[in-house]
Amino acid sequence: MPTRSLRFAIPVLGLLAFLLLLWYRHRPQPVPVRVYRAAFGTVEETVANTRVGSVKACRRSRLSPNLGGQIAELYVHEGDRVEAGQSLLRLWNRDLQANLQLAAAQW
Repeated sequence: MPTRSLRFAIPVLGLLAFLLLLWYRHRPQPVPVRVYRAAFGTVEETVANTRVGSVKACRRSRLSPNLGGQIAELYVHEGDRVEAGQSLLRLWNRDLQANLQLAAAQW
C-alpha cells in the first residue's frame, strides 16, 4: 500500500507533466530563416533602409487654441517632456488687452 506522501506525489507529478506538455505545445515557434552561401557575382538588386534610427512617439498631440493669432512666447520645444496643464505657448494679445482696458475705462 502506497504511503501518504506517495499518494500526494503521483498526482502532483502528473499535473506537472501535463503543464510541461501544454507549455511545450504552445511555446513560440522559431522564426524560419533561409541561409545562403555568399558568392561572387553580379549585383541584381539593392535595398536601402532610409529610416535607420528613427523613433516615433507613442502619443502625439496637435495644438489647436480657441483663438488664432501669432505666438508671442514659446515655452517648450519639439521633443521636450511636458506635463498636463503646463503652458506651452502664449499668443500675442496686446489688442485684446487694449480693448479690455478701454471697456473698463468706459464703464
